[in-house]
Amino acid sequence: MGYDLQMVRTPPAADENELPNSSGIAGYYRFNMWGMRMTVGALEWADAIHYGPAPEIPELELDGLDEDRVFAALEAVRGEAPEDAPAPSAAELAAARAYLQAHEAAVSASSLQNGRAGAFKFQSNDGWLVTPEECAALAGKLRQHADLIARDYFPDADVSREDGHKWILGFARYNEIAAEHGGYRVR
Repeated sequence: MGYDLQMVRTPPAADENELPNSSGIAGYYRFNMWGMRMTVGALEWADAIHYGPAPEIPELELDGLDEDRVFAALEAVRGEAPEDAPAPSAAELAAARAYLQAHEAAVSASSLQNGRAGAFKFQSNDGWLVTPEECAALAGKLRQHADLIARDYFPDADVSREDGHKWILGFARYNEIAAEHGGYRVR
């Protein structure tokens, strides 16, 4: 399990030297569990995140509908239903759309407070949107504190100063690019 970050709008290209966790895929960045914990720690050192409450992710309201059928309706709304799937009813589609709308509202809201993004956006892979404004704030703080983080944080975590510096600058650059491309989702 890990964290896949995907920009809302895909930039034309990715430079693996500039974006080391991109696998050369434009708009993409990947962290394993350990890497994301390290990144959250670095974001703390950079005073780039806050620990305010996360918006509540809504529950799927069934209102007497069959759960499997509503999940099938979710697939249909997303365009992911198999071709031979039975058509959902109007009520199932309405429940699916209401859930998707409520979910999107919860995960897309800005968490920016005093120039810091919500830590919760990096602590689960629920599809949080890191907004362009949050991306710009993260990038600025990471660049401002990159030397300090590389010198004091990463060696304590058994990461060389050089590798830590490259890591922080790579994530700062990803955020700079994402700020110009609609932000990114954390999945």
